[in-house]
Amino acid sequence: MSGRERTSMAAAVALVVGLALGGGGWLVYRNQTACQNRSLTVTADPAIAPVIIEVAARYNKARCADVNVVTGDSAQTAGLLASGGGAAATRPDVWIADSSLWFDGVRFPGVRSATSVASSPVVFAMTPDGARREGARLAQRGWGAFENGAYSLRLLDPVPSATGMTSLLALSATAGGGSGGLETFSRVLQGVKPSSNATDAIAGLADQGRPPVLPLSEQTIWQQRQEGRQVTAVYPATAPALDFPYAVLTADRGRRRIAAGLLGALRSADGTARLHTAWLRTPAGDAGGLVSSGLPAAAPHALPVVRPGAALAMRGTWQKMQQGLRAIALIDVSGATLARMGAGTRAQVMTGALGNGLSLLEDDTEFGLWSFPARARPYRRLVEIGPLRELGPAGTRRARLLQRIGRLRAKKGRDGGMYDAILDAYRELSQSYRAGMLNEILVLTGGASGDRDGLTLDRLVAELKKDFDPERQVNITLMAFGDGVDMRPLRKIADATAGAAYSIRNDQQLMTLFRCAVALRVDEDLPCPH
Repeated sequence: MSGRERTSMAAAVALVVGLALGGGGWLVYRNQTACQNRSLTVTADPAIAPVIIEVAARYNKARCADVNVVTGDSAQTAGLLASGGGAAATRPDVWIADSSLWFDGVRFPGVRSATSVASSPVVFAMTPDGARREGARLAQRGWGAFENGAYSLRLLDPVPSATGMTSLLALSATAGGGSGGLETFSRVLQGVKPSSNATDAIAGLADQGRPPVLPLSEQTIWQQRQEGRQVTAVYPATAPALDFPYAVLTADRGRRRIAAGLLGALRSADGTARLHTAWLRTPAGDAGGLVSSGLPAAAPHALPVVRPGAALAMRGTWQKMQQGLRAIALIDVSGATLARMGAGTRAQVMTGALGNGLSLLEDDTEFGLWSFPARARPYRRLVEIGPLRELGPAGTRRARLLQRIGRLRAKKGRDGGMYDAILDAYRELSQSYRAGMLNEILVLTGGASGDRDGLTLDRLVAELKKDFDPERQVNITLMAFGDGVDMRPLRKIADATAGAAYSIRNDQQLMTLFRCAVALRVDEDLPCPH
């Protein structure tokens, strides 16, 4: 094989490696056959790849090396390495992700001793007008500014984005630990719908209402400004940062020496200057010549969020919080609900609570409504279960639900029906179980007894235990409104399906429970008002 043929084959292999690791588009190849026994493959995140390419080209020329650089999306590369990394021939010798958070689940020694080669703090993006009006107050309050709903929080999707994951970890750290911290964190994220890319997210900052704020890397904000986007960076006193770790994955001594040489070139004055041209800071946060373009000379004080296992745990938390809800609500209209509760009756408090709860649910929530007892039957189906956004002859399902809830009236002398309604609703939801959603029976009662039910309590509990499937869970949550409601049967029903029973005696307790609702998806032992 001729030298040119060997050169072409090596270049093709390097390109295939890049494509296999999510790259494609960036490629540096040292076209000198005399240097090909000094080769190194590097996969770099798109945010830093142009810098690595420039530094590698100079290094190749100066040191007779054959450093090949391909861009590789950090999330895709981490996924491949976590799954075993494929054959050694398709694995990079050096991996430069945008954040050490991607190391969770990757089983290579080099990722635990990686050295940062650049940094970009995650700060707040706002419209220029929003920054003029709210920037100083937002900067002063920092990551705790979102806890009282004064701002409309936007996020990048934390699953494929290190910036999004870093933002979640910063919000969680600021909220604090324990059950109170989890409740605060879940409240901050309530209703937040992540964006898939920064450009679309920045375009959404022009929405009206509460001032929209989008955590983004400083690099992204300033690059978007250069492209003409109307966006301004607001700097809190403390912020997490993308740290661009330089992870050497090869065990070959020769390649490790080349990797060390390339690292030295990145740390040189020339390498640092090239980092600044890509709107990146040094690992210590120095902006260098970028100060003349408007960047602060020093980065915000570090908010440490990167630690082993942090991203993995947060992915699990985020997944639970983002689960959709699929529920049938059973509401008590027996004579017991005519008893007073505060300024109204138990029935009025329950219908008000259910209406308020519906207003907090996302459009893709699936919801149905039954009432018990009915005139000649144990219960009545009012609205069949389906997405709240679904249109019908009388408008959306949400509108129909609110209309039916508003027309509910308790009747003196009526009783029973709850046990029959629970079992039938439970079996209906079990048969139509939807994976990836919370499948829930929600029971609101003001004290209906089971004396006139076709089922006894013991029979109901036995049937629920028989039907309960831990792998396809349908849970029952019961809320008893008012004083004097016997909680013992309700707890037995809840325990049969890994559910919960709550005694609601006032509006404040009810709102606390609503605030706990999302947090309970993460920690079912969270101490909410029982």
